[in-house]
Amino acid sequence: MKQTIRLALALLLLASCSPNKEEATVQSATTPAARPAAVLPPESVYQLPDTFQTQDKKPLVLKALAGKPTVLAMVFTNCGYACPRLTDDMKAIEAKLPADASRINYVLVSFDVARDTAEQLKKYATDKELGKNWVLLHGPEEAVRTLSVLLNVQYEKNADGNFSHANKIIVLDKNGVPRFHQEGLGVNPDETIRQIKTLLN
Repeated sequence: MKQTIRLALALLLLASCSPNKEEATVQSATTPAARPAAVLPPESVYQLPDTFQTQDKKPLVLKALAGKPTVLAMVFTNCGYACPRLTDDMKAIEAKLPADASRINYVLVSFDVARDTAEQLKKYATDKELGKNWVLLHGPEEAVRTLSVLLNVQYEKNADGNFSHANKIIVLDKNGVPRFHQEGLGVNPDETIRQIKTLLN
């Protein structure tokens, strides 16, 4: 039954998310965010029932993030180049929205279910000086793969245990619906910030 729900969710979002393959592209929100509803929209990634674990060893179901726009990327902490830069790109977005710090979730979800324990994620958060608005998650392999499909973030495990992956920052509205994505590294975040402000309003 759970597998059927996952597949249905994946197909729904894949039908609605088809980003352009530019070096640095952006997909715009088409409608402003609504207040969190008792019943989430079918395209919400918060429909996933799986329990993740935070860097503080706390269980978290994605629906717990509802109520605020969420800026999210999928990474792994042993990444030597792209993931630290992607994290820095998210920090640059955060730095340009200081007045809205408490109104936005910043979330990193790890591909590396074997190595990225809560302790390792906590170390990464400390090393990267990530603030209290940041949540770092690891979860069951199937849950991580399903989320990646819903967000259209491709990744593949390499023979050396590391990962090849897309570099995307996704903005979810208050109900967990993907409204916008920024693709590439070192992208000017101005349009991303404009879209986040639209969702906040």
